[in-house]
Amino acid sequence: MARMGYGTVMDSTRLAAFLAMLLLRAVLHSPGPAAASAGPASVFRTVTCPEEIQATRCGYVQVPRNHAQAAGPQIELFVAVQQPAQAGRSDPLFYLAGGPGEASAPLVGELGQAYPTRAVVGVDQRGVGRSRPSLDCPQVNALVTRIVRADLPSAQAAPLFLKALNTCGAALRGRGIRLEDFDTTQAALDIEAVRRALGYSQINLYGASYGTRLAQEVLRRAPEHLRAVVLDGVTPPSVDRVAESPKAMQDALTRVLTACADNNTCHARYPNLSRTYRAVLQQLDARPLLLTYAGVQRPFDGLQFKTMLSSGLLVVPALEAIPLLIQDAQRRDVAAIEALLGGGEASDDSTEGAFYSNECRGEVAYSTPAKLRAGLAAAPEFADVFSVRVSISSPDIFAACRSLGLTQPAPDENAPVISSVPTLLLAGEFDPATPPAWLPQAAAGLSRSVSVTLWGASHVPGLTTQCGARIAAQFLDQPEVAPDTGCARTGMLEFR
Repeated sequence: MARMGYGTVMDSTRLAAFLAMLLLRAVLHSPGPAAASAGPASVFRTVTCPEEIQATRCGYVQVPRNHAQAAGPQIELFVAVQQPAQAGRSDPLFYLAGGPGEASAPLVGELGQAYPTRAVVGVDQRGVGRSRPSLDCPQVNALVTRIVRADLPSAQAAPLFLKALNTCGAALRGRGIRLEDFDTTQAALDIEAVRRALGYSQINLYGASYGTRLAQEVLRRAPEHLRAVVLDGVTPPSVDRVAESPKAMQDALTRVLTACADNNTCHARYPNLSRTYRAVLQQLDARPLLLTYAGVQRPFDGLQFKTMLSSGLLVVPALEAIPLLIQDAQRRDVAAIEALLGGGEASDDSTEGAFYSNECRGEVAYSTPAKLRAGLAAAPEFADVFSVRVSISSPDIFAACRSLGLTQPAPDENAPVISSVPTLLLAGEFDPATPPAWLPQAAAGLSRSVSVTLWGASHVPGLTTQCGARIAAQFLDQPEVAPDTGCARTGMLEFR
């Protein structure tokens, strides 16, 4: 896989768009400051859709770099629209991808199959994908790719990341890009501008992973034309993700190990799995395996094993293989582990600069190094995993944000959202990135909301399970009526 989990080589909230692209096919076939103003008329400038974008039409919408300064510098948002395959509804579905840093436009074709009676709109968030300017950081992408391919020792990764981020930040600012304007608040106001440009009177939002944060900012700052909102893999604005993500990861693995122990078949096949797991970590640290990955033989120790596990927690088929992986490692079955790792052709194509421009001011600035240290101490088995790269719960994240000049919090982004727009909140039972324990906090201010935890599911279950997709579709068709959620409690892991 190109993406891996929270605190490994890729922040797992950034995995949502990638997971959706791969897994939706299986589902288909089986009041704060900076409030939105009417602003100048927005215009959709049509362009030919790129070959890799399955959409009816594509184009750009010009918006202010800072919506409080409508006459100031402008930027361009790339927009893809998939018209409905069947005659139906006039209210489109705006898809907000994860990350931050993942493009939304590439998924509109797949989502159009899932929602054939309404148009699907993908807006590449400001600075992301084909939007202009891009906050691309090729130096950082190259480092991520090296880590995914096990081509960079873990101890060397963080210092190189800090250097690459500093170089990228200087280059972006040298091009006249004001990174402070590329935050979630401004991106939320962009959605309203695109709505005006496309001429829709009402829209629906579907936020996946980080996209739920963006959707909640739209609810806060531009709710007037929202008909219904789906939050799939929910991050409440008031949750301290910097401090709480390590424990969320460790708790998810604990739930998987417990689920195996409670399953007669799994327990018989893998007895004492928790004890075996911890013994394997000690064995791999004492005697690392030698794995051939991307054509090169490299050591595989306890840290790399935990990194692999944390990635698997995000995707149900990989999650179901965790007991088998632990057994393979205990038996030192190199061929089996190499098969699970894949061919090593992974690469990172997310817009790295946008990740930090959003997370530094929207998340990191609301936390502290002391809170992060406490969070890592609460998840001792995964603390070192979060040090592999500079991500949301890395000990170096505060230094990274300082190097980019992004230390001031984005106003009000940490405050709970209060809204009466009908909203569906979805969580997967085993999700290590946006755990179901966070649902009540997100729903507290949403007076017309329905919260659903899907058993046997993990990250973004509305995009990766048939049950979640059905619940989301029912809700979007009739947001005033509680959807049938009976299937949510029928899922269970099928351990290999």
